[in-house]
This record gives sequence, C-alpha cells and structure tokens, in this order.
Amino acid sequence: MYFLLGCSYDELPPTSATSAEQHFLTEPSAAIVLVNWHGWPECIECIDSLLLQNHRNFHVFVVDNDSRDHSLEHIAQWCGAPKADPVWIGHPGVRRYTDRANSQPISFRVAARVDGGLSPAPEHCPLTLIPSGGNLGYAGGCNVGIRAAGLNQFDYFWFLNPDTVVHQSALTELINRAKRTPCIGIVGSTLRYYDRPDVIQAMGGARFNRSNGTSAHIGKGAQLSELPADEGIIEKEMDYVVGASMLVSAKFITEVGLMAEDYFLYFEEIDWAFRRGAEFSLGFAPSSHVFHKSGANSSKKVPLFSAKFYYRNRLRFVARFLPDQLCAAKWSLLDNLLRHVARGRWAQARIVLTTLLSARKIVANVTRG
Repeated sequence: MYFLLGCSYDELPPTSATSAEQHFLTEPSAAIVLVNWHGWPECIECIDSLLLQNHRNFHVFVVDNDSRDHSLEHIAQWCGAPKADPVWIGHPGVRRYTDRANSQPISFRVAARVDGGLSPAPEHCPLTLIPSGGNLGYAGGCNVGIRAAGLNQFDYFWFLNPDTVVHQSALTELINRAKRTPCIGIVGSTLRYYDRPDVIQAMGGARFNRSNGTSAHIGKGAQLSELPADEGIIEKEMDYVVGASMLVSAKFITEVGLMAEDYFLYFEEIDWAFRRGAEFSLGFAPSSHVFHKSGANSSKKVPLFSAKFYYRNRLRFVARFLPDQLCAAKWSLLDNLLRHVARGRWAQARIVLTTLLSARKIVANVTRG
C-alpha cells in the first residue's frame, strides 16, 4: 500500500459559497492524473489551471517518473508560495489560481509508491505528489496514479498531459458527455495549440490506418470556427482518444484493465481503445478545451529517444492486434526510412533502420491480449 511521507494542510482560500459548491460532493468524483518527467515548469502551470475548475469534486495526482531535476521539490516549493510565471500565456476561459489576489499556499501531500491505494485526502487538500521510484513510462506512471487514487474511490480518471492548461469547464464538459451516454468508456477534449489557440491539434481523437499502423488526429490544423457542434460527427470517425486529455470511467478500467506498460511511450492509448470490446464506445466533448504545448514534456527534450519508441511500438501494436498487416507496417517503416535519408535526417533514419532490423525480435516479444 501507500504511506504518507509528508503533508502541508494549509487550507485553500474559500470560494464564493454557492449552493453548487456547498454540495459538490454529490457530483461525480474525478482523479486527475499527471505524469511528469523533467517537466516541472509545465506541470506547475497545468496545476495552476486545474485548481479552479467549475467541477469541484476532484483530486490531482502528480506521478513523477524519477525526474533528476528535483521536479517534486520545485512543485512543492511553488505550492508554498504560488505565483504566475511571466512566460505563461493567457487563454480564453482559463482560470488560474494565481490570478486571484493574495493567493494562499496550496495544500498537498507526498506519498511513496508501494502497492495498493491511498486513504482519501484530507479536506482542502487537492494535490498528491507521488515519486514513482523509477522511469516507468507514460502508461506505468498513469497506472501508479490509478492505484494510488483507487478505483473504488473515484468515478472517473482524467489523464492529462502536464504540458497543458485547461479551460475552467473542461472537466465538467467531459463528465457531462460521459454521463449522457453511459456506455462511453473514454472521452476526449478539443485539443488546441498552446501558442496558437485558434488552431486545433485534435478534435478528441484520431483515425488509425489499419493498413500500415499509422494514425492521424481528427481536425488537426483546422480553425476553431470549424469545430462541429454535433459531437456525433467526430465520434463516428474516432478509433481512439488522443492521450493528451482522456477521461476514463472507473468501470472501463475495472473491466478492461490498466494501461499496457510494455509500450513505455506511444500507442498505449490506442491499445486501450482496441481492448475495449463492444461494450464500451468512445466519446468527444467539443466544449472541453485543453491548450497543449504538444510535446514540451517529452519529445522536445529527447526527440530521438521518443522516436525509438514510436517506430518500435508501431510494429508492436500491429503484431498484437493486426498481425495480418505486419508486412504492410514494415513496408511503411521502409518508406519512412527512405524519406529520412532523402532529407538528410541520418539520426532518424538510423533509428528506423534499427527498428526494421530488430523487427523479428520485437514481434516475438509481443504478448497478444
């Protein structure tokens, strides 16, 4: 099980005492899981945008994947004296905790990962910091957050990239979409570029090309004005929900299982969607807006390291779910290799070549679900 290492229980300043806030515990509960790796400045900005969500019944779990930049210490120090960073960009509909005059310290607790679930957080303590004990990858970090929160303690789990800031009603809209159609297991948000907020990165999810193992975000590059009001139009096209913002029901996780950790990075959200079976569907909440820095917490720092997992996991995923398409997936990788060579991207070409030469070993190590 988990045990507490230390806590700060300074009470959050009271908000306006509306009846909705007084009875927020009647709302569905949500565990918000952020997996951090060497990205504490982005993570702090994300937390700052989460604390004043319109939906109040939530708790934030920050899982740190063995960062060597003292990420948890930086986050804890910020909680003691929260203030905005001048480089932060303002976004429509985003309420930041530090926008309030005389922002008070933010309550938090620190928990060590062992195995099992944490006891419920004390009242007015919205944040739990968890050192994972190693770099477990994205799925491994998310699973630590799930186990810490406890499937029997929360109705929903919101997996959110820490290099995001969120609209004040983002969580409300996700939960409302899930509640309208109970068979929905995973709901996605409208992802907008952080530095180009009128441009869409993804409308909730993506299409997966079964013929070669590649995918494409729905609506990528579209203007915000092109966002359809009817979520059903997008939901018909979705093969999976983009992992930068996924609301997942506790029922889905209980019945389908945790994220597959053997990918380490990339393809874990596609794997989850393909494992859902006929009982669960995918949803899209157009009015849930999330502003994404698009890779600030991972690929920007180690792009070649990330690319290794991306190409390897394309083969891993296809071998697991679409073995008849494995040959086509290899041809697609060969095409990627030739494109990198043609553009003089020798490091990337070397990664693809290594993946192709290791294809038999990669496929042999795949455990089919």
